[in-house]
Order: sequence, then structure tokens, then C-alpha cells
Amino acid sequence: MQTAIIGTVVVAAAVVVVLFLLSFDSLEYQEYGLNYSWISETVEKKPYSSGRYYLGMGNHFIKFPRMVTSVLFSDDMADSKEGPALQSRTKDGLNVRLEVSFQYRLLFDSIYDLYTSLGKDYEPIFLRMATEQLAIAATEHNAHFFFTNRSTVGQEMHDKLNAEFKARAFSEVPFFQLRTVHLPEPFEEALKQTQVKQQDIQIATLEQKTKTVTFKTKVLQAEQAVKVMENQAQAESAAIKAQNEAYCEQYKVTQDMQTSALSKMKRAAGWSAKELLEYMRVRAMRDHPAEK
Repeated sequence: MQTAIIGTVVVAAAVVVVLFLLSFDSLEYQEYGLNYSWISETVEKKPYSSGRYYLGMGNHFIKFPRMVTSVLFSDDMADSKEGPALQSRTKDGLNVRLEVSFQYRLLFDSIYDLYTSLGKDYEPIFLRMATEQLAIAATEHNAHFFFTNRSTVGQEMHDKLNAEFKARAFSEVPFFQLRTVHLPEPFEEALKQTQVKQQDIQIATLEQKTKTVTFKTKVLQAEQAVKVMENQAQAESAAIKAQNEAYCEQYKVTQDMQTSALSKMKRAAGWSAKELLEYMRVRAMRDHPAEK
């Protein structure tokens, strides 16, 4: 009898220990959790982050990812749950296929609302929401805008998707990539030809500007050369004028000195004007070379 009592106590103690140990649960760094009681089938509103917690008997964590989750819509993913490139139409009615990827992250304070609204299997709902929003965003621009303003389109899609996920999916979209835009081949070929022609026009415009600059440079060089020639001519003219003035001044001084000397000679010799002229004639003939 005593043995049976001891055995019962041991078993009861073991059961209590096991139940106590089972009342603990833990979350990894990359996980969030909600405290779920399978006895009362209720969920505590308070979310939990990483760590080990005592939750109570019969309780465990419903776990959610803390890190960002990537979603890819691409033709390479046609057989996956995410799916192929998204199909839509542009504002001007052309078919467009979008290969996109984005990363969403659950909001910690909204984990309980996410669970009670969308359940644990929320990802297919997220994919349908993303498909709907991106398809609608594609209809807001014409095909030419997609081709020439891809970064702007990508930013607008990111903003629309992030706002929708915050409002209805209890999460955020921190990253978005518009990977490829597939437009009808004839349209893409026409746009490529248009871009080639535009590049030709730009090249011709640049060549024209280059030639204009070259011509203006030559004109400036010619004008500068004319100015240099004018300055040189003015300098030579000034030099000749100064030289002539100096010569004239020197000649005048020489003539004045000769006149003064002859006047003195005339007075000293008592010559008349006729005799002085005769003297000057004789001296000139004397000084003149015989061979001339």
C-alpha cells in the first residue's frame, strides 16, 4: 500500500514537472510570437519578441517572422507560389508585363491584429493584395512613360504598395524593385528607333555647337590679329614720326649753326652777299667728288 502511494506521488510529481516545463516556450531572434492557450483556445493580445518565457500551463507561441520576407514575381518563378510576371495594361491600353520583387516586414505592434484578421496563413492574401495594387498602378501611366521614366514608376508602385500593406496587411514594404518592364515588341522596337533618332539629333546638335565654337574662336583670333597689326602699325608710325621730327630738328639746328657761322665769316671778311655766295660755290665744287 505504501509503495503504491509513493509511486502515485512520484508519477504526480513527474507530471507536474513535465507540465511546468511545457509551460515555457522560446522565440529566436528572427521571430515574433503570440501566446496561445490550447486549453481556453484564446490568444493574448500582447506580442512577444525573442527570448524564453513562462506562458502558463498548456500555452505555446504562435510564431511569426521578424525579418523581411522577399516576394518575387518573375517568369523564372512561374511554378512557385509567388508566380510569373504580373499582367496588366498601360493607360493607353497596351499589354504590359512587370517583373518585380519586394520585401515586406510584419509590424510588431500589429501581430495580434494580423492573426485575428488574416490568420496564420496570411502570405497568399499578401500576394493577392500586391498583385492587385501593382496591376492598378500600371494603369496610371502610358507605355512611353514606362519606357522613359522607369525609376519614377518604380517609386510610385513602392509608395502605393507600402501604403496598402500598412493599411490592410499590418506590415510595411521597406524595399521594392521594378526589375523588368515587358511591352509589346513592335512598340519597344519603335521606341528604340525613336531613341536612336533622338541620339542622332543630339549628336548633330553637339557637332553644330562645336563648329560654332570653333568658328567663333577663329573670328576672335582674327580680330586679335587685326588689333595686333593695328598696334604694330601705330607703333611704327609713331617711331617714324619721332625719327622725322628728330631729323628735322637736327637739320634745323645744323642750318642755324651754318647760317650763324657764315654770318660771322661774312662780317669778319667784310664780304658782300655776292662774295659770300661765290665762296660757298667754290667750296661746294671743291667738296664735290670729281667722279660725279
